[in-house]
Amino acid sequence: MKKIGLIIVYSLILVGFLRAQDEGTVIKKERIQLDKSIFVGGGVSIVGGSNFGDYSTGTNFEGGYLKRLNRVLTIGGSISYLSFKYDQSILQKPPAQSLDPVNFYYGYDVNSNEIGALLDLSGGNITMTSLAFNIKLNFVPVKDNSIVSVYAFAKPFITNASLSDLSGLSQNFIRDAVTGDWGTPQSTTSYSYKGGSKISGGILLGPGLEFFPAKKISFFAQASFGYTFSIDFVSTRSYNSDIENLANPKFPTKSLGFTSINFAGGVSLNLD
Repeated sequence: MKKIGLIIVYSLILVGFLRAQDEGTVIKKERIQLDKSIFVGGGVSIVGGSNFGDYSTGTNFEGGYLKRLNRVLTIGGSISYLSFKYDQSILQKPPAQSLDPVNFYYGYDVNSNEIGALLDLSGGNITMTSLAFNIKLNFVPVKDNSIVSVYAFAKPFITNASLSDLSGLSQNFIRDAVTGDWGTPQSTTSYSYKGGSKISGGILLGPGLEFFPAKKISFFAQASFGYTFSIDFVSTRSYNSDIENLANPKFPTKSLGFTSINFAGGVSLNLD
């Protein structure tokens, strides 16, 4: 929570600094007539990096209220929803089979080339519902006749991150030392992993384009890099390829920072 507080304090200082900058008498005194806006948007998200969980693509939605302080700086607040479904195809595992019988592997992992396990998981979806403080800085001052506005934004946020329950099925195999064949499963074990929720925080940073920013209706497209402080999610890649992991009460989850890359578009209703 200390990190969340530091991000919010830093953002407030940044707003004060930007607002105090010398923008020129005209920009300071003149205001766009439609200086308030209500916006909604959404798009797709992908997991950033190669070791941040067994997920691939997700969806994001956001709605909020913004107030243009001048032709350069805008602040406001928003509520957002980010969702990632567990992707079984990313579960860490050796090849299902090999042409070389000496190196023949089957399933999730192998212990001393004698015992292997096939692991199948379902569930484990991530959802994050967040409250954010929005800071938007236009690179070129917006005018009443502007067609396109280029901007950068920062959104420090507090989030409730939820991990859904997981269920798993493990089938154990013993390899024939002569043929290298794993044969039929020797036993089958069911696993159950309890999900939960956690309060965390983070920040979104990125660029954007807004079309007809001073009109009654405007449109925007933006990309962002998002980092969320430690939350619980499925990450088999954080464990060594070892069958003993199945007995670990935390497996296959880890408490780590979560990174996402987000693309979104939306519409704003601008008011005076």
